[in-house]
Amino acid sequence: MKQPTLIAVGIGLCLCLCRCYRNNDGRNAEKMAYVPVYMAVSDKTDISISTVRPTERSGKIYAFGNYIYQNDLNKGIHIIDNSDPQHPQKIAFLNIPYNTEFAVKGNYIYANNGSDLVVVDIRDIMKPVVVKRMADAFPYVNQDVPPQAGYFVCPDPGKGIVVDWVLQNVKSPNCKH
Repeated sequence: MKQPTLIAVGIGLCLCLCRCYRNNDGRNAEKMAYVPVYMAVSDKTDISISTVRPTERSGKIYAFGNYIYQNDLNKGIHIIDNSDPQHPQKIAFLNIPYNTEFAVKGNYIYANNGSDLVVVDIRDIMKPVVVKRMADAFPYVNQDVPPQAGYFVCPDPGKGIVVDWVLQNVKSPNCKH
């Protein structure tokens, strides 16, 4: 009678320890999860020209006249002098916070700036001027969940407007869809 009881207690103890270990490991384990990228509303209107910088997240490229314009996602547009196609040179960076799309026609760049459409006069490429802003011309990305299913960090509206979702290794992501 003692031997079957000891075996049963031993198996029960092993199952309990295994379960406890697995739960602790799961709670503290790092997982790939989407993390929201926030925009402070006050940052949106800071459109300006600055010096050359490395490209972080390359987007669309547009050639017009002697220039090539290259989007750097959520940062702005690199301006490249292409008057000598054998030796194109970055000459400036047009800061357009939270910019992901743009087009060039005539002397104007049409770009999203978060949810707004801005029209930038580029007749003097080193002194661009915002000539028009159409507020809320574009919807923001989904504020509640990332575009792909899986684990994600729940957004905090107190941190600003969600303008993007970035996949990162996260300790204990708190949401899933």
